Amino acid sequence: MRAKGIPVQQIILGLALLAGLCWNLAHASEINDLRVSAGATGTRAEIGLDTQVEYRILTLSNPERLVVDLPGVDPVRGLKLPAAAGLVKDVRTGHPVPGTTRVVFDLLAPVVALKPRFESGANGTRLVVEWPGDAIGDPIARIAAASANRPVAPADPQAGSASTTPPPPDPAIASAAATSRLVAATTAAARSSTQPTPAPLPAPVPQASGTIATGVPTRIATGVPTPVVDPKPAPVAAPAVTPPPLARRAGMRPLIVAIDAGHGGQDPGAIGKSGRREKDVTLAVSRELARQVNATPGLKAYLTRDKDVFIPLNRRAQLARAAKADIFVSIHADAAENRSASGASVYVLSLKGASSQRARWLADKENAADLIGGRMPQAGNTLASVLLDLTQSGHMKASEDAARHVLGSLGDVGNTRRVEHANFAVLRTSDMPAMLVETAFISNPTEERLLGDPAYQRKLAGAILRGVDTYFLRQPPPGTMYAARASAEQADSGAGGSP
Repeated sequence: MRAKGIPVQQIILGLALLAGLCWNLAHASEINDLRVSAGATGTRAEIGLDTQVEYRILTLSNPERLVVDLPGVDPVRGLKLPAAAGLVKDVRTGHPVPGTTRVVFDLLAPVVALKPRFESGANGTRLVVEWPGDAIGDPIARIAAASANRPVAPADPQAGSASTTPPPPDPAIASAAATSRLVAATTAAARSSTQPTPAPLPAPVPQASGTIATGVPTRIATGVPTPVVDPKPAPVAAPAVTPPPLARRAGMRPLIVAIDAGHGGQDPGAIGKSGRREKDVTLAVSRELARQVNATPGLKAYLTRDKDVFIPLNRRAQLARAAKADIFVSIHADAAENRSASGASVYVLSLKGASSQRARWLADKENAADLIGGRMPQAGNTLASVLLDLTQSGHMKASEDAARHVLGSLGDVGNTRRVEHANFAVLRTSDMPAMLVETAFISNPTEERLLGDPAYQRKLAGAILRGVDTYFLRQPPPGTMYAARASAEQADSGAGGSP
């Protein structure tokens, strides 16, 4: 009986194992969650999975759609589809072929998605797809909309190679022309005020003035010499004409300040003795800095993140470039084993080594953020790396100038250290001045307490803004309010010096 029973047991056991294997294969992977959210960095879609799986991406037009095919994956029973958000107006699922689940994202505009990636978390693995710049008023949204209407767009990698449509006018040239017309009109108005029959003019004022958000008064000169009515009597100054507000002049673009809140998501950054996390401090200071920047005429803020999410270091620089930022400021809070270490520091990129052992250590620590976020460093293309170094080197002097202004302003808030150099991955922006600001030491109990105080955060943000404002006042980019103000002040200075 035993000899006859063994084969039967083996057959039963084999069938059970085969059934279990088939069940596991049939339920190897499931979509357990679908999410769509929108923020300052764009629209983010998350496909929740129990493990990393094979996937295929397909982009379709008319209407605009992004399709994700997941072979061997089934949606969990009762899977809830997310509501519309940002660029995504609808989400659908289906089965184009047996055994493959398809997720379709219906889009509002033809925006190219960033490369999908897997992120690991407490609830399993997520396949993340992101589209940059869907927020209302976001500069990336305007770039995307413009690229949809133009045959060729520099930021669109899928643009055609030829076009008969003339290129759009250069904003700097248009701004210069508009400024010249304004000065000519102001001069003509001032001359007409000396005639016997006065023309209708705005109420005369001795001099126009304005105040930017930093609280520093700024003269807005008319650029018109004081005319003399009669050479015999004492010279009488003609009433000055108030020029149109600089912010309203045609062709004038705002200077975009990219503000990067360090760390985020699964990367908490440094943690103070009382448990305060660096990622929370940097986000609070960055939001306050963005508020003050947006309150300053001629400036506009762009936040690389506006919530507690993890963004890879190279993605932060990519977002700033896509937003056409004029300067990049990454906000951090320092830490050291010595609890008494204190003060603010500002760092800029160096391609030839660090300026000190601490700068090298700090750069290595900050560059390891991608490892904490679950990303392995990727070996870059050698040619691309060389080109990046060449383009970045042209902005190093500008970065150091801006950093010194910011550090000087931070001295009004508390202790400061110095401007240092190291190879920070997040500062490899290639086409704009960039700096990393260590606002204070979160490892110092006193400074940790200050970093959590909204009043102190406002002071820190104000100091950083004053430094950025001073930098742009010293060397204003063409086509901006800062350039128009400098031109007007120069004309006023030249007029004041004539006999």
